[in-house]
Amino acid sequence: MTNAEILFALFKNYRYKKMFTKKIIAATLAISGLFIGTTANAEAYAGATVGQARFNVDCAGTTNCKTNDTSFSVLGGYNLNANWGIEASYNDLGKIKANVSGVAAEIKATSFDLAGVYRAQLNNNWGVFTKLGLAYSKGEATVSYGGASGSVSKNATKVVAGVGVTYAFTPNFAGRAELTSRRVDMVGGDANVTNFNIGVQASF
Repeated sequence: MTNAEILFALFKNYRYKKMFTKKIIAATLAISGLFIGTTANAEAYAGATVGQARFNVDCAGTTNCKTNDTSFSVLGGYNLNANWGIEASYNDLGKIKANVSGVAAEIKATSFDLAGVYRAQLNNNWGVFTKLGLAYSKGEATVSYGGASGSVSKNATKVVAGVGVTYAFTPNFAGRAELTSRRVDMVGGDANVTNFNIGVQASF
């Protein structure tokens, strides 16, 4: 579906509001159940990252189409042992904008992720990790035409996957870079959102 079709669907349905579901609760319980039975070496960490999100959407038929924006994340995790852990994060994926036939639309996306993490330490400083889990995302659109405007949102729970690297400056403080991918539902269709962020994390 092109952005033009998405924009027309948004304008036609701008009064539609979908309530949040309880899927994220089930996702949390399901993933948490995989990590029952912690071991020694467990430690918690928290961090924040900033970067850019890119929406894989078709801009055919639109003008002033913008498909990428600044993104940021706050995260917290728990290392169950030297290799396995669990991580939760809130992600602001920014917004995309487009115009078509006098209709202006702005779509922003956020996501709450819960994932299992596998990490490997390469040496005293460098480490790598991969994660796989569920993302509870919200795509919210605002459209305007002439003097009228309205908004609509859509929520979904889908798979999120990512890879990254860490660099330890001290035993408890590290830099972090990661690439993640998730699908975000939007009225009129959905889009794959790729996110590259860098930041820091601290263990305690």
